[in-house]
Amino acid sequence: MTDVTIRGIDDETYSRFAAEAKKRGVSIGELTTEAMRSLINETSGPSYRIGDVNALVVSRTDLESLDGPVTLTDIDMLEFDESVDWPTFSQHVKSIRDVDLLLLPRGLTKFQILTKSKDVALIQSKDGGSIPRKR
Repeated sequence: MTDVTIRGIDDETYSRFAAEAKKRGVSIGELTTEAMRSLINETSGPSYRIGDVNALVVSRTDLESLDGPVTLTDIDMLEFDESVDWPTFSQHVKSIRDVDLLLLPRGLTKFQILTKSKDVALIQSKDGGSIPRKR
């Protein structure tokens, strides 16, 4: 066992975590170890980062061609074509970051996309609806 000090944990999160440990009858250290192991197991395996491009159109075939989740980042214009549905998106896209314009097919909603997005300036549906995001 290693003794560590962790700084910068949100007070409410820590209180809820400590309450969960008490409810389970384990120490905070044991629950922390369990949470760390779970995260490591969840994220083990390949993951990909694609970015630093001006424009990218992503298809279902593109997403399914990778054997792990993908992060799409630093893209001026990112478009998901009509073949990308929610199950495909949810399973294969880890996150979307730093995108100026994100174009959605009719099969995806803005809220579905927002669950995995950060720093996206404008999200626009192909049906014309758009939502500007605060950056």
